[in-house]
Amino acid sequence: MANQRRSRQRGDTATLLPLVADSGNRRMLTDWITSHDRYELIEERPDTAMFDLCVLDTEMLEREATTLTARKRETSMILPVLLLVPDTQAGSVHTELRQERPALWDLVDGMLRMPVREYELADKVDTLLQLRTQSATLTRQREQLQTIRDEHAGHGVVITDTDGRIEYVNTAFEEQSGYTSEEVLGQTPAVLKSGEHDEAFYEDLWETITSGDVWHGEMTNRGKDGGQYVIDQTIAPVTGPDNEIERFIAVNHDITELKDLELSLRERSEQLEILNRVLRHDIRNDMTVVLGWLDYVADHCEGELESELDRIESSAERVVELTTAAGDIVKTMRSDAEPDLEPISLTQILLEEGKKRQEVFEDATIELPTSPPYVTVAANELLSSVFRNLINNAVKHNDADEPVVSITVRETDDRVQVRVADNGPGVPETIKDEIFDDEVQGLDSSGTGMGLYLVSTLVDLYGGEVWVEDNDPTGAVFCVELDVLNQSMGESGEYCD
Repeated sequence: MANQRRSRQRGDTATLLPLVADSGNRRMLTDWITSHDRYELIEERPDTAMFDLCVLDTEMLEREATTLTARKRETSMILPVLLLVPDTQAGSVHTELRQERPALWDLVDGMLRMPVREYELADKVDTLLQLRTQSATLTRQREQLQTIRDEHAGHGVVITDTDGRIEYVNTAFEEQSGYTSEEVLGQTPAVLKSGEHDEAFYEDLWETITSGDVWHGEMTNRGKDGGQYVIDQTIAPVTGPDNEIERFIAVNHDITELKDLELSLRERSEQLEILNRVLRHDIRNDMTVVLGWLDYVADHCEGELESELDRIESSAERVVELTTAAGDIVKTMRSDAEPDLEPISLTQILLEEGKKRQEVFEDATIELPTSPPYVTVAANELLSSVFRNLINNAVKHNDADEPVVSITVRETDDRVQVRVADNGPGVPETIKDEIFDDEVQGLDSSGTGMGLYLVSTLVDLYGGEVWVEDNDPTGAVFCVELDVLNQSMGESGEYCD
């Protein structure tokens, strides 16, 4: 059976279904319908026809009662039926239907006596069609409200009349504001004013929605307990069949935690800026003084002492380079832009840093891969800091009599994994998931001064992963995995098998 979903809007053509047994009356009715442009004649079976109004006589009422009952039940809006009865039988038919046949009476939405006067017929038809239009409006509004409830579960919903008086709030609104629906119904949303917005803010909002447009923005409200909360809110006007605004619907979600996080990030950004100034200015200035004194001392030294001064100078210059690079990474951490990466030889960085660390830690053994694959990755000049910090960590936290750090490289088609293993005490299971957090190994940790937090930050910038495993039989293995930009090649530049 057809689902009666058509709803007539004001100004639309209304569809009329005549079901009249008497041929003369039927001809009169169809001629009248077709003579009016605002009506459309429907001549189909009542179980499948799409119509706005059915006009019938008592004989067809009895014959099509089951069908019309089903059609009325299947639609949520009124499907009006106009009953035509002979003038001489009007009283008896009315009494019989109401008292003896209530099921048939329930089908009838209006009665008209025959012979029919055209102006009476037009008036009755228009009245019933208007009833259907109003019913369609109410049905649409109920469906809109249900859609809002279904689609915005967990969001605050407020519905007001055209004067801004609250007609409905949902439970999410009650949870946000602390007010019950009974406390706010009939009031305006002004009860939530926090004092954070000036009158111009609210005037702009009101002018927007009363002109038929949708308003969207953030708003700080004050709850019943006096506390403030921030919402992201959309307010839309709801119009009726005549396109006049009938009410306003506001849907919002609480973003207080998000705003608190934004504040925290701004504070963190300011802290990073301070760190950046220290790295780029204060430390570099101090190291410039150190380098100047080294040059002065070098002029007065000879032999073995001069060689030692060269090593000190090299390390001091490295500090200057590192502060510059670290300042750049701080900028990257503070920026929403993609980091500026370039192809860098992982193999070269790894071997150079391993040899430098061996010079620093003379009492430790740092085992480098003998024939590592030549691998290029997307990184920047701080890639060496990753392995410097991992090697420093492996040696400085090693309690073995003879610390050993073994570095190996594993490569697949598109990924390379560097494993830095040591024979120290290992990493407790309880902190393996947290060891790279800034709160555990923060900016004040050992190594370059940035520790494992910097390792994690850099590897993340490079699109890689870093984690820690247990070494066998003792110690820890720090694993760094990065995307490969090229195939493996030997040191000569030839591809390796």
